[in-house]
Amino acid sequence: MTGHDKNLILQLQNVVKTYTTGDAPFVALNNVNIDVQQGEFLGITGKSGAGKTTLLNMISGVSELTSGKILYHWVGNGSISPATPIHALNEDQLAVWRGKNLGIIYQSFELMPTLSLLENVMLPPDFLGAYRPRISEKRALELLDLVEIAEHAHKIPAHISGGQKQRVAIARALVNDPHLIIADEPTGNLDSLTAETIFQIFEKLVGQGKTILMVTHDESFVPRFSRHLQIVDGVVKSPAESGIHGVAAGYPAAAPWQAQFAAESAEPCDEPVSAPRLQHQQTPAVVLRNVHKVYENAAGKFVALKSINLQLDYGQFIAIVGKSGCGKSTLLNMITGIDHPTAGDVIVANQHIYQMSESKRALWRGRNMGVVFQFFQLLPTLTLLENTMLPMDYCKLYPFYERPDRAMDLLAMVGLEDQAHKLPTAVSSGQQQSAAIARALATDPSIILADEPTGNLDSRAADNVLTLFGNLAQRGKTILIVTHDLAITQRTDQTIILSDGEIIDRTIARTLPFLSHPQMLAATQRAAKRAIAPGEAILQQGEKVEHFFMIMSGNVDIVAKNEQAKEIRLACLGTGHFFGEIELTLGGNSLARVQGGSHGAEIACLPKETFYELLGDSPLTRSAVHETAATRLAEHRRKTDQ
Repeated sequence: MTGHDKNLILQLQNVVKTYTTGDAPFVALNNVNIDVQQGEFLGITGKSGAGKTTLLNMISGVSELTSGKILYHWVGNGSISPATPIHALNEDQLAVWRGKNLGIIYQSFELMPTLSLLENVMLPPDFLGAYRPRISEKRALELLDLVEIAEHAHKIPAHISGGQKQRVAIARALVNDPHLIIADEPTGNLDSLTAETIFQIFEKLVGQGKTILMVTHDESFVPRFSRHLQIVDGVVKSPAESGIHGVAAGYPAAAPWQAQFAAESAEPCDEPVSAPRLQHQQTPAVVLRNVHKVYENAAGKFVALKSINLQLDYGQFIAIVGKSGCGKSTLLNMITGIDHPTAGDVIVANQHIYQMSESKRALWRGRNMGVVFQFFQLLPTLTLLENTMLPMDYCKLYPFYERPDRAMDLLAMVGLEDQAHKLPTAVSSGQQQSAAIARALATDPSIILADEPTGNLDSRAADNVLTLFGNLAQRGKTILIVTHDLAITQRTDQTIILSDGEIIDRTIARTLPFLSHPQMLAATQRAAKRAIAPGEAILQQGEKVEHFFMIMSGNVDIVAKNEQAKEIRLACLGTGHFFGEIELTLGGNSLARVQGGSHGAEIACLPKETFYELLGDSPLTRSAVHETAATRLAEHRRKTDQ
């Protein structure tokens, strides 16, 4: 090597990868040339199907090149080692090379289900023959602490969330102190806070001299990479060569999630009536009654769900959101019948599903529910068309000769008709996810459940999937989607927020949106609920205010006497509005009488001590409440002075 490239760690020279599945060859990578420098944080972005994962498979030796070279260099102790031709190594040589030099973070983490998180992290040195119990365990604990999951070290993967599993996979990739780390969508299934934590870990590792190559469809990370390349139809270019200017050029801008405090509503105060949806039947789609789930292992008991009560109706598009580890996937597993509740009843489509045997429940699930897993679970030896037909075959639905046409129609619905005869390995991860959605629709189920279905898709593909789900809900199907992406909740009919295994009250989440989820949960636990009849007094004018009041349903009237003792109707507040904040934040007794409106109301009453505690811990909430209080006080004075 010349002095110019003495810091080179990886070279891809004219790399081509062609798949021969189907009628004609498919070029996944086309003459790719990349030089990667030591200590570089290289980001490669592109849409689903562009070739991102294929590129990483070439570098790690997981898949063979069609032509070209991949050379690995390492500079250490002031000397330059000869280049290692990764493409020319046999399987045994590749395994040794990977173990010593490469840390791989897969999209789907691939943890051993019977081992604890600590044991999973210790696996690589064990395979290399470098396992020393005390040293390996210490190193593994340090790495679990680095990714902020050390407190769960002795749990098995089934007892933690998908986001937490991804963090374990990152710790495992670092256990042998590799020089080069490649990451395939490592933040795709994480909530924004956890994703930021992971990205900061990567930045710290780069600062320590590590080289990281990360592929992602999330364009928001682009400004933070030390270098950025774009892959389009298997061709890798710089953004300038691709004609891309700006961070997210060519991608639709994601609408920001902006929560606003409810203001006084204009009269009349009748509740708005939304357009009716098609209803499958009068009974609810899903009912959970006091569902509890406890996992037990050597580390003790872990409560994943706590007394969950929930009703979901047909024809609704529903999101379940919450941070990693809050219980989202566990809740989904309860509804699908994949995991048993420790206590409580689960009734789906009017069936007590845990009163069935395992085999009957599996057949019932196949006919009545469509499930889209986080990592698609396609059979690798079957084409996308054959994968889509599988549920029809298993459930013995539709005449045999109709199944291919029906499967093709479903693949066309998700934009995969041109890929129907390819194997899953010949298409991108995003396309595999789309095929999994088509498969979930194969038996025309009334209920569809999806665990992070857009986590591995670029923004355009994700938008198509969400539009499809919305259309299905309009046709009377129930769509239940688990996600960490709060922007998705703008497109759903209902949002269920989980925190620490419990459901946050919808009214509290709507009324105090700037609180963190743990703060919302604390408010949920402490707020008392009260039914108010039409005209029933909640507060009398001049009365001491002891609670912060939130309207769960119905409406309330605000009535005050002016200086002439004449009663004035100041406002009518509806669902999601609040009152009592003026007196609690600015001092004094109630400025008006508050009573049930024409429809009556159900309200949540938060003790003032809890209210003050939440304001003290949430500056954004404090600022918003004070601003609303000041605005309302000025309006109150204006109206009563007339």
